[in-house]
Amino acid sequence: MRRLTLALIAALTVCGAEARAENLSVPTGQAAQISLNGAVRDVVVGDPLVADVSVINERTLIVLGKRAGVTTVLAFDASGNRLADRQIIVSDVGGGSVTVYRGAANTTNYACGAQCTRVTPAAAVN
Repeated sequence: MRRLTLALIAALTVCGAEARAENLSVPTGQAAQISLNGAVRDVVVGDPLVADVSVINERTLIVLGKRAGVTTVLAFDASGNRLADRQIIVSDVGGGSVTVYRGAANTTNYACGAQCTRVTPAAAVN
């Protein structure tokens, strides 16, 4: 019984840590703010083609969505302590969107709130 209790506590601790991890959705061409609990010294962007980060002041970062995709932003203080570790989700449709892929060339975009609505793509220009 003791092992089961310890396993349950460990599982809840891991789940709780994952629940606190935050994703940040940013539409292409728009920006979002990350507030930090300490003074930032270094910022790392996993894929700078997906998002760019500007340091506004020692406790504020601005993330600009550049193209659809997923990347990570890490921020560290002068001692190397991690201040932020965020997954950045950049979408062409905007926050709360889903893209369904059917093969390599067939995609459908949905904008989602309480319900998802199909987003009609702009007419192709020849």
